Amino acid sequence: MKASDEFLRRLLDAAAKAPPEAIGAPPFGLETRVLANWRAAREDDEPAFLFLFLRRAMVGATFVLLLCAAWSFTRPSIGLAGEEAAQLDYQIQMSLNP
Repeated sequence: MKASDEFLRRLLDAAAKAPPEAIGAPPFGLETRVLANWRAAREDDEPAFLFLFLRRAMVGATFVLLLCAAWSFTRPSIGLAGEEAAQLDYQIQMSLNP
């Protein structure tokens, strides 16, 4: 095991002493192909973005609809107290108008 550790250490030391490779600019053809693919992908994604936005809007509207429906079912019924209040309001309004 010691021989392999020594070999690995020497290999890493040699790699550390090696001069760094100069990185040049990419070939012109590669650059144009990458940009063309990127632009094509952007054009294809626009309808998907619109569909995603509309789907999220529908989910939000459905959530609001369900929330309103649940609230209307849990509200207590108005019953006679509501009718009495309506009559009282009507009488007050009639007494204020000469």
